[in-house]
Amino acid sequence: MTDFSRRLPWLLSLALIFIFLTLCANFGLRSGGSLFAIAERSALAMTFPLQKGIDIVFTSTSNFFDNYIKLVGTKEQNRKQKDEIALLKYHIEQLVETGIENQRLHKLLNFKKQHNILTQGIAAHVIGRQTSPLSHVLIVDCGSNQNLKIDNPAFTLGGVVGRVIACGPNSAKILLLIDRNSACDVIVQRNRIHGILQGTGVNLCRLAYLQRTADIKVGDKLITSGLDRIFPKGITVGTVITATLDGNELSQQIQVKLEFDPETIEEVYIIPSRLPPSPNLNQQEASSK
Repeated sequence: MTDFSRRLPWLLSLALIFIFLTLCANFGLRSGGSLFAIAERSALAMTFPLQKGIDIVFTSTSNFFDNYIKLVGTKEQNRKQKDEIALLKYHIEQLVETGIENQRLHKLLNFKKQHNILTQGIAAHVIGRQTSPLSHVLIVDCGSNQNLKIDNPAFTLGGVVGRVIACGPNSAKILLLIDRNSACDVIVQRNRIHGILQGTGVNLCRLAYLQRTADIKVGDKLITSGLDRIFPKGITVGTVITATLDGNELSQQIQVKLEFDPETIEEVYIIPSRLPPSPNLNQQEASSK
């Protein structure tokens, strides 16, 4: 391609511009306008498309950034509102849980008032569990610092739960009645028949060491006898749900449902050992004698 062929488009463009300006000038002069005004109008006419395009671009860009900033602000506001709603839900759940706990503790306090021997007891929260087919143990947040000792009895709203089998300074283990190693001397509330309640490793216990002809019926209530010197007398233990003779008709098979669900216990009431009298008190009593 020759140099002239490459320059031809430019030459045609310049020629068209020259013709356009000449026509505008002639038209302007015939209309009585000055040459400067004609040039200004021509410049405006020629630059209008470019200026309009620039204005559209800047306007669109400005609107885009304004909308983006508004969108970001809206998203941030929505996030804050969601956080506030989540926090309010958390506080509501905490208030509901606190109300439920207060109801349980209130019932536990009423249970304490019904049995005078429990007036020296303390409430403890369950902080752990050791559950297996061979072991059913609760861990509570009270221990020797609260004067707990081994064999201190533990209760819940329904009645007897178990006894303390180990103590640390601020925690203790409670062996539940359903544990295979657990036993409690009880009497049938209806006819005062004695028996030993033994754990079976599941959520039931069995009543053992009874005569074959012992009068035991489904629905009989069992209470502590106090003869084991661990559990105070007269506290509810459970209810007989089956009472049948074994295959040889030599003894009865009696199953007992306890008054508590080991999976739902959250607080227990423990009767700690009494504090020994202080030396000053002993000296005062000795001097008075």
